[in-house]
Amino acid sequence: MKMENWKKQLYTIWIAETISLIGFFFCLPFLPYYVQELGAKNLQQAALWTGLLQTVGPLMLVISSPFWGILSDKYGRKIMVERAMFSGFVILVLMSFVRNIQQLLILRILQGFFTGTLTAAIVLAASHLPKEKSGYGLGLMQSSSYIAATIGPFIGGLLSDIWGYRNTFYFSGILVGIAGCMIMFGVQEPHKIPEEIENKENGNVAKNNILVFLIVLFLFQCAATFISPVLAIFIQKIAPETKKIATIAGSIIAASGIASVVAAINAGNLAGKKDPRILLTAMLSITGILTVLACFCKTTNQLMFLRVATGLSAGGIITTINTHIHLGTKQKSLGKNFGIAGGISSLGAGIGPMIGGAIASIYSIEFTFVFSGILIILTGLLCPVLIEKVDIEKKERLPEISEL
Repeated sequence: MKMENWKKQLYTIWIAETISLIGFFFCLPFLPYYVQELGAKNLQQAALWTGLLQTVGPLMLVISSPFWGILSDKYGRKIMVERAMFSGFVILVLMSFVRNIQQLLILRILQGFFTGTLTAAIVLAASHLPKEKSGYGLGLMQSSSYIAATIGPFIGGLLSDIWGYRNTFYFSGILVGIAGCMIMFGVQEPHKIPEEIENKENGNVAKNNILVFLIVLFLFQCAATFISPVLAIFIQKIAPETKKIATIAGSIIAASGIASVVAAINAGNLAGKKDPRILLTAMLSITGILTVLACFCKTTNQLMFLRVATGLSAGGIITTINTHIHLGTKQKSLGKNFGIAGGISSLGAGIGPMIGGAIASIYSIEFTFVFSGILIILTGLLCPVLIEKVDIEKKERLPEISEL
């Protein structure tokens, strides 16, 4: 049985993007050690430089994502993914040759501006998707980030111990380059849907809902990342006598990531069929409650259980938001809207850890979980108030790309 064209395109983009993100995630576990090798004189300097290196990328994406998104509407979706992946290939390979931290910082800034593969890949995939398959396709695409965040750091840490930091950067660049070749030779540039056909779409998402979805996305990303800088320390606090603390921390993060993959894909199947007010309110409220409960954990097993449950409840939030942004956007504006969404998401993910670290230093690690959970709950309660009711049943099917 011949596979439908949109499925073939979607699966190729998804595999390529997963490979690409795994390559980008390789450096996370050893970046502090690489900084020390490049000249950081003590742990305080290493921590400062590592924080700066991890922050500049998301902050640059805030600027670059809308810029590249607008260009993709004008010049094409496929070339934007190729630009992001091949730029990543060059920059990661160059990182293996740097001689000081300042050179590495410059490359991280360039990486933040020229890459942003996930947003570019989502726009390309969305352009191939029939509207009624939006939830499934975008859920699958979102799962690539969770998969990469789960296994990328593990593989990167393993390779750096075997081959060294510089060779691992080189290998990660090659991996991203392979992903770029998959897009170049395996994916078609999507055809444009004629304006007169697209105008017949009733738009089963109110246009002003898109702004609300962007606000919800920012608040969620910001609040959810409050605990990023303190999670490992919290694990150390509740299990001070445990020798393999890094393994336990990695296991908890990996288990939560796997749960998020499952949630992202399953939420995609519901996102285009159910009222987003109900879905987002439920997922955000449950996620917030579970985040607050985590501060009461006394053992790592308790924390593992709650983080897996949190992954199952939170993993579908971004998928649901992306699905309804897609449903409320004409094809000619997909790049702009998803570019803005990518920038907003990066801004939240960049600000969140800084706020979380400040809360932990002023109050306590436990209060960081409480503050994060309360903000997530409040974000969920805003959804039925701000999001206009969506008539899910009333929608007209747009033609598939292969039918044009």
